Amino acid sequence: MKWIVGIDLRHRSDGAIKFAKWLRESSEPVEACGLVGVHVVEAKQMAALQRFDPRPAVLQRLADESNVVLRDAGAAEYFQKIDVIEGRKAAHSLESACIYHHGDGLIIGRAAGAEEQAMVRLGSVARHLLRALPAPTFVVAPDLDAATLGDGPIIVATTPSDASLSACNFARALGERLGRDVVFVRVVTVPEDYAHIYWSKDALESFRHDYVERARTQLAGWLADNGHADARYEVRYGPEVTELVAAARLHASPFIVCGSRLLGTLERMLTPSTSSELAAQAPCPVVVVPPDHRGSLGAAS
Repeated sequence: MKWIVGIDLRHRSDGAIKFAKWLRESSEPVEACGLVGVHVVEAKQMAALQRFDPRPAVLQRLADESNVVLRDAGAAEYFQKIDVIEGRKAAHSLESACIYHHGDGLIIGRAAGAEEQAMVRLGSVARHLLRALPAPTFVVAPDLDAATLGDGPIIVATTPSDASLSACNFARALGERLGRDVVFVRVVTVPEDYAHIYWSKDALESFRHDYVERARTQLAGWLADNGHADARYEVRYGPEVTELVAAARLHASPFIVCGSRLLGTLERMLTPSTSSELAAQAPCPVVVVPPDHRGSLGAAS
C-alpha cells in the first residue's frame, strides 16, 4: 500500500501529512504502508522564481522547504522520498505522480480548516482531483490534529448501487489493514414530491417510518448480495452530508469513505456532488473512491 501525499508549502497540506503519518503508524504491518511526498511547482511559478535563481537552485530550495514541512509535522522519517516536479497544473502532476510511483491513492489537503467558516473550502487542486478521481483520494483539513482522530469504526456512505460498491470493498480492505470495524451508513429523506401529499404531521411521520424501514431492508439485502452479509449498517434520516458527519461523530470514526458517480460539469450544476460536499464540509478526513476501483489493500503491495 503506497500513498502519494501532496505537499503544499503554504501549509495547506499540514493536516494531510499528519494524517499520512497516522495512517502508516496505524497500519499492520507498518512497513507495508509507504508514503511518497510530492510538491508540484507550476510553470508560471517556476518562471517567476527563475528571475532570482537558476532552475537547479530553485528545485533544491523547494526540496529543502518540503523537508522542513515534513519535519515540522513530525513525519520526515515516515516518507520514503520527496519529489519536486514541474508541471503545468498541480492537479495533473499529482495524477501523473500517482501513476509513476504506482500509488494506491492520494492524500491531499483542502483550503478550509476543520471548523472554519469559509467561502472556499476545497481549493482548485482538490476540486480537480475529485472530479477526475484517478485513485482513492483522501481530503484532509489543514489544521487536523491526529490526536483527535477517533478510535471507532470507519464510516462508509452507502447507497445500494454500483457507485457505492467499490467504496464498500475499499473500506473493508482498509479496515482490515487498520484493525478497524466498518459501519455502512445510508442516509435517506422523504422525496419533496411526497412531502406536499403527506401534509399532516402524523401522516408524514408514518410515511417517514415506512420509508426508512424499506431503505433498511433494501440496504441489508444489497450488502448480503455483495459479500457483506456480516456487516454493521444503519439507516439515518435527514440531509446526507449532515447525517454522515453526525454518524462519524457518534461512532468516533477516524474518517469517512464514500463513492463517486464521477459527475460531469453540467451534471454537477444540476445535481449536487455528495462526495465533494462531504470532503469540503467534514471535520474529519474523507476518502473518495472511484466507482471502477479494483485495487486491493488486503495484501501488501
